[in-house]
Amino acid sequence: MDRILITVTEAARLLSVSRPTIYKWCNVAGFPAVKIGGCTRIVASDLIEWAKTQER
Repeated sequence: MDRILITVTEAARLLSVSRPTIYKWCNVAGFPAVKIGGCTRIVASDLIEWAKTQER
């Protein structure tokens, strides 16, 4: 079973960007991030779709 949530580090690696960039994007409306306790997690299934909408 694929994981539903991934870490910021995993998301950064997947999109080939830095961890600080992912944290900045967490404040962008529509970015698929959730806070669980003090941890930020990214909704894996929505991350690729979000990235596709950012293409220019």
